[in-house]
Amino acid sequence: MKNKKLILAWAIFLGAAAAFVVGVEIYGNFKKERSSGYRYRIPIDGDILPEQFMEKKEDLIPEKKTEDCRKDFYERTKYGYLPKISRSGARVFDEYSACSEITSGKKLRLAVVLSENDAANPANIDAGLNGQKVTFIVPHHCDRLDEVVKTVQKGGHEFFLKIPVQFPVSIGQNRTITPFLVNAEAGDTLSKLFRLLASTKYALGIANVSPTLLTKSAKDMAIIAEALAERGVAFFDFEDSNNLPKEVAEKTGLIFISAAAVFESDDFDLSKLQDGSVLMIRREHLPNLIKILPADWTLAPISAAAKR
Repeated sequence: MKNKKLILAWAIFLGAAAAFVVGVEIYGNFKKERSSGYRYRIPIDGDILPEQFMEKKEDLIPEKKTEDCRKDFYERTKYGYLPKISRSGARVFDEYSACSEITSGKKLRLAVVLSENDAANPANIDAGLNGQKVTFIVPHHCDRLDEVVKTVQKGGHEFFLKIPVQFPVSIGQNRTITPFLVNAEAGDTLSKLFRLLASTKYALGIANVSPTLLTKSAKDMAIIAEALAERGVAFFDFEDSNNLPKEVAEKTGLIFISAAAVFESDDFDLSKLQDGSVLMIRREHLPNLIKILPADWTLAPISAAAKR
């Protein structure tokens, strides 16, 4: 009987000791994760990203040592680096807009939407443009986002981040990017927005490129517009006929751009576009547009068409 009690006492002691060790290890891992949390980009739905989305070591240098921080365009948050208006009043939108020196002829301001397949080959995304500057709309969750951004900037272009608004998008390994939800809690909408903006630096703003109830919701557009305006970045909408984003932009001071038309087929009538019109096109159709573009027309970025 005494042996059984002794064995039971030892079992209880060893169990408690094991629980203590496990608890200490879990707490240590929790502290470690919190201290290293800024090293990871967070996807729009909060899932864990694959290793290629980890911040590089050089990106972890304190912001005060970088050119961006001297201009005070970014701040470090729990979401990652978010854009903000500098102390001098300068905005990310103005700082990173592409310059296009066109002195003659007509300008067609072009927004080129990249798919995940386009983004998988960053070196080819501006092939065929022959030095003409345009605006790219980039999927924030693509595996080679950093390379896409470098290609865009090296070519003298500018870019927006595409917002997921229709259906969940698979990014492999059982991970998905969920769309913005209409009439969600304000905190949820802002969380998705900030995670999107923190996916990379130098974006001029976010872009809606497909039909969605999000831009028809006064509540959601007000939340998004106020947050973007406060951070000095813009909103692009492919639907020029939808007046709600325009009205909200005017009330909040949001930088806003809309497309006059969308190029979807080879029989598109360019004659209905005026000098300086904004046209949205998917990357796969770009060679067709270049073929039919009149000789006196030049492609240009969309930023100069912004309503501020």
